[in-house]
Amino acid sequence: MLNKPAILLVGLSLFLGSHETGRAEPAQDRIAIMLSGPDCPALRNTVTAALQQQTGVLHVDADLMPGHVLIDIVRQHLTEAELIAVAKKASGEGHCKAEVMKSCISTDMASQLPSKRP
Repeated sequence: MLNKPAILLVGLSLFLGSHETGRAEPAQDRIAIMLSGPDCPALRNTVTAALQQQTGVLHVDADLMPGHVLIDIVRQHLTEAELIAVAKKASGEGHCKAEVMKSCISTDMASQLPSKRP
């Protein structure tokens, strides 16, 4: 049988453990930007560095998918449009187009469904 101090310690541990797991984490998203154009390979590091400096960017990976930059962001801090603007500014006058890639999972499927006719 547990003594009184041991019971209090176990109870406190359970309380603190449940408090930590109940805390809400900030909403995060992964945005994929496709870089296309003849100057993109030369500008990739510049674009990546510019994206990494933005508040709300958690991680930038330009190596996982060729021609793409994957960006993990805190949703409340940045939008896709802001990321594209940063990428375009970083590429300067170069011939490197940046656009957000949408997968079949992230598209609005409701607009793709056939309408029901009465």
